[in-house]
Amino acid sequence: MSFLRRVAPPALLSVGSILFVLLVAEAAARAASVSVGTVQINRAVVRASADPKLGFELRPNSFVAAEVDYRINGDGFRGPALRPKAPGVKRIAVFGDSIAFGYWVAEGDAFPAQLGTVLGPRVETLNLGVPGYNLDQEVENLRKRVDSLRPDVAIFGFCLNDLEGLLSFEYGLTQARREARSGPRRALESLLSFSRFAAWIEYRLTERDARASFARARNPFGGELYEATPETLDAHLDASFSALAGVVKPRGITAAIAIFPILGNKFENYPYLDLHARIARAAGRAGVLSVDLLPCFSSYAFREVRVDVVHPNPLGHRIAAHAAADGLFAALLPGETRPGALDRLCSSYRAGEFAAVKGY
Repeated sequence: MSFLRRVAPPALLSVGSILFVLLVAEAAARAASVSVGTVQINRAVVRASADPKLGFELRPNSFVAAEVDYRINGDGFRGPALRPKAPGVKRIAVFGDSIAFGYWVAEGDAFPAQLGTVLGPRVETLNLGVPGYNLDQEVENLRKRVDSLRPDVAIFGFCLNDLEGLLSFEYGLTQARREARSGPRRALESLLSFSRFAAWIEYRLTERDARASFARARNPFGGELYEATPETLDAHLDASFSALAGVVKPRGITAAIAIFPILGNKFENYPYLDLHARIARAAGRAGVLSVDLLPCFSSYAFREVRVDVVHPNPLGHRIAAHAAADGLFAALLPGETRPGALDRLCSSYRAGEFAAVKGY
C-alpha cells in the first residue's frame, strides 16, 4: 500500500497533465483550422465502391470540418439532397473530380453552385464531383445515376489529369482501409476521424508517402503530361466520349465538357494548348459539346485564381462558371432568356468579391 500511495499521485498527475496538453492541442488545432490534407478529408467522406469501374465513391450522409465544411447528402454527393424536378426548371448535373467537388472551397463557391448562380433561378445544378475520379469513372458515375437524377444537361469538368488510370489518394486510402482489419488499426482510424490534432500529425508524417504510393508524380510546370502517343490519347478520348454519348443521347440529355487549365504557369506561356484542342476535337467527334475555359482564365494572373496548381479558389470557380455558362448557354438552354449575369465580362471579376481560402 505504501508503494501505491507513493506512486499513484504522481502517476495520476502525469496522466492528467498529458491529457490536458492533448486537449489544449486539440482545441488549438480546431481553433486555428489547421490543414489536415486531402487524405484526411477523404477519410471521412470517401469509401470503397462495390462497382469495380468506380473503385471508390462518396459516403452518403458523411461530414468533415476542415478548412471548409464538406457535407455529403444521403444521395451520395455534395450539396442539398436530391428533390423532385420543379416544373420549368432545367437540371444540370456536373460531373468531375476534386475540381468539380470543390476541394478547399465552401459548397456554394464550387463550380457547380457558381454555375447555378450565374445561370439564375430557372436552373438547378447538382455537384456530382468525386475527388480522384478520372474520365472513365466520371462516365460510369453518370451511367449509374442518370435515371435517378434525370438531368436535362450533363456537364463534365475536365481536368487534364482525367486520362490517368485508377491511381489517386482516394483510391489508395480506400484500399488501405480495406486492409485495416486489426483492432489497433481500427482504433487509429477512429482517432484520426475524431481528432483534428491527430489528423494534422498524420498528415505531416504521411502526405509524402501517400503521394508516392497512390499517385503518379507529374510536373505541372512544364513537359508532357502523358507519355502516350497522340494516337493513343485520341483512342482513349474517343472511347470515353463515345461511352458518354451512348448514355445521354438515347435519353435526350445534352452533354458538354468544360476544359479546365492547369494553374501552374503564366497563362501567356501555357504549355498545354494542343492537349486542350485535342480534347475538344475528340468531344466533337462524339457529338459532345465543349468549351475551353482557358481564354477567360488568361485575363488573370495564374496565382490570383488558384489554391494550388490544379484547384481554383472561389474566384477561379466563378471564372470557370461564367466561361462555361457563356460558351454553352445557347446550346444547353435553347429558348431560355440569357441571364443578366452574363452581361458582365468574365475578365471583370476581382478577388475581393470572393472568400479567401487556404489549401495545404
